[in-house]
Amino acid sequence: MTFQFRLVLHWCRLALTIAFAISGLIIITPAAADFASGTIFGQTGKRFTNFKPIPQWTTLLKRYRDEEGRDQTCRTGQRGNCPYTEWTNLIARLQNKDRTTQIEEVNRFANNWRYVTDPINWGKEDYWATPGEFFAKAGDCEDYAIVKFMSLRALGFDNDELRLVAVMDLNLNIGHVVTLVDQGGRALLLDNQIKRVIPADSVRHYKPVFSAHENAWWLYK
Repeated sequence: MTFQFRLVLHWCRLALTIAFAISGLIIITPAAADFASGTIFGQTGKRFTNFKPIPQWTTLLKRYRDEEGRDQTCRTGQRGNCPYTEWTNLIARLQNKDRTTQIEEVNRFANNWRYVTDPINWGKEDYWATPGEFFAKAGDCEDYAIVKFMSLRALGFDNDELRLVAVMDLNLNIGHVVTLVDQGGRALLLDNQIKRVIPADSVRHYKPVFSAHENAWWLYK
């Protein structure tokens, strides 16, 4: 079985798992069709606050909070030997910059890390890494998306301005994860497969499966 085929199976199984799991949940019907209500890539999702169907996200958030409470400092001046400090220094430098600069620099910084699949990195089919784990070992698509999401949160972006989005890439027929940010009412796409930040509505080959921030998540049909 090829890795690409395993990815397709993974996302199909995930979608089915979520579909069955939400059957007993209360659905919150989204309001107007805009970014805040869960409309992305031309589709409006159903909003939930029970995260049981996507435990990988809640587990990741808990591990990240634990990570934030630990001392991550190390020697500086040796690029590559202290990536977590590089990241925190980046966040500090960007604090007073305009939002466009913050978004572009976060995207550029994260995309500089190499791509490593979960089976190679962690010996698992799927593992969602914290920023500290990503900077220590690199990662795959969701790990880039996670560190971009957390970077923008650290810079003061509100939950409702951000989404971690699991999609199906219709061109490649594989699962993928990206970050979206609301910039002046328009969703911008931060994608490890695309060098620059671009408007999300310029991309036609992504079909959303689910999206999430720290307080809610959305399911798409």
